[in-house]
Amino acid sequence: MFAWSPILIQKIEIHALGFVLRKLQLNRHREAEVVPHAHPYAQLILYLSGEGWQTIDGRRRAARAGDLFLIPAGTAHGFAVQQRSRPLCLVLDYEVEGAARTRPVHRHLPQATLNELHALLARLPAKGRLTLADYPAILTVVARLLGQAPAVPEPAAEPSLFEKVRGLLRSPAPLARVARTAGYHPDHLSRRLKRESGLGLRALRDQLRLEAAQNALRRAPTIAEAATQAGFDDPNYFARWFRRQTGRTPSQWKR
Repeated sequence: MFAWSPILIQKIEIHALGFVLRKLQLNRHREAEVVPHAHPYAQLILYLSGEGWQTIDGRRRAARAGDLFLIPAGTAHGFAVQQRSRPLCLVLDYEVEGAARTRPVHRHLPQATLNELHALLARLPAKGRLTLADYPAILTVVARLLGQAPAVPEPAAEPSLFEKVRGLLRSPAPLARVARTAGYHPDHLSRRLKRESGLGLRALRDQLRLEAAQNALRRAPTIAEAATQAGFDDPNYFARWFRRQTGRTPSQWKR
């Protein structure tokens, strides 16, 4: 099932001055997440209403009505709902012939421009063949969106979910508490982490504990002291756990 419901979709072939418009689509997002993906063409996404998290090249940005994102071809991007708000987004697929790869752009459009775009989009048929009478409205939409506008200063990059959870896992808290602190059910969090990093919640914790254990074994004169430094109360349990992770005992690894 798609993570959005298309309200208006028009496949178009408009060529003008090296610019090629391939598709114009109006999407109502569902509550599902759009996992990061990329296209062989550039894409413009304009939030007309609602709120969400727009991810571009691994960076997460808050998006609300008026936020416009220009995403170059081949750039990974995704989406997540914010506070159960289901955004309405205008999406244009396009190409600029002979253009070099550019960086993503984030702009914010004033409400007056959004009102104008709503009025223009209301003139277009939701499906079916376009007529010549529809093209002026489409070209006006494109001109408004791709014309020059001051860029919004880039916000500070929000840490990725992997980085956030990695920091939480450095404490001895149970996994269920870590997931609650991050705002997720443990199973849901584990699935998201696995998509983002290849490691589930428990595997990520084991990886961090193993790094701490190996560092402690390098520094500490005895296995018991290394176990304590790595956060293990029982040296025997530490030895069994370490062997499960590495196939060697702490003494063998230390040598």
